[in-house]
Formats: sequence, C-alpha cells, structure tokens
Amino acid sequence: MSSEGPDGLGEEIAKARAARAEREAIKHRLADAEEGNQSAGAYALRFGAEFGASIFVGGFMGYWIDVFAGTKPWGLLIMGAFGFAAGIRAIIRAYHELNARALKQTEGPQASEDGN
Repeated sequence: MSSEGPDGLGEEIAKARAARAEREAIKHRLADAEEGNQSAGAYALRFGAEFGASIFVGGFMGYWIDVFAGTKPWGLLIMGAFGFAAGIRAIIRAYHELNARALKQTEGPQASEDGN
C-alpha cells in the first residue's frame, strides 16, 4: 500500500487536471493558428469549384428531366438557372464566412471576451 493519504491523492488529481488543461489550451491555440492558413489560391479554387459544380448539377438534372419528360430545352434552361443561382448563393455564403474569419483574426481573442 502507498503511504500517501487522501491529501496526496487530491494533489495528484489537481496536477493531472492542470496538465490536461494546459494540453487543451495548446491544442486550441494550434487549431486557431491552422484555421487561417489557407492561401488565396485555395479560396479561389474552392469558390470556382463550388460555382461550377452547382451549374453542372443543375444542368445535368435539367437534361435528364428533358430526356424523360420530353420538354427539350426547358428543363435544361430552368435547372441550369437554378444551378447558377445556387452557385451564386454558395459564393456569397463563402464570402461572408471568409469575411467573418478575417474579422475574427483582426480583432483577436478580445472580441470573443467582450461579447461582440
């Protein structure tokens, strides 16, 4: 048996909790640092891919609607327009996300503490 009493066990638990909190803080700082490391080229590729994929999916669905319903070219035109609108919406959403991330980086950690 160990000669440590209940006080020694409490100290060990407190040390373990402090070490864990320190590891979590380091992990959180590293995750925050990696979050902003995307280059401008990566953002451009993402925006372009989302926009192109939206138009392609809309046009593809419209084409198959035309094939099965015999409504050439209306399904392709209408669904292509919906795909275009979805692409614009995806770009606007990504733009707002990018601006929020940039604002968070410029204001620093004090913005979250102030409640803004």
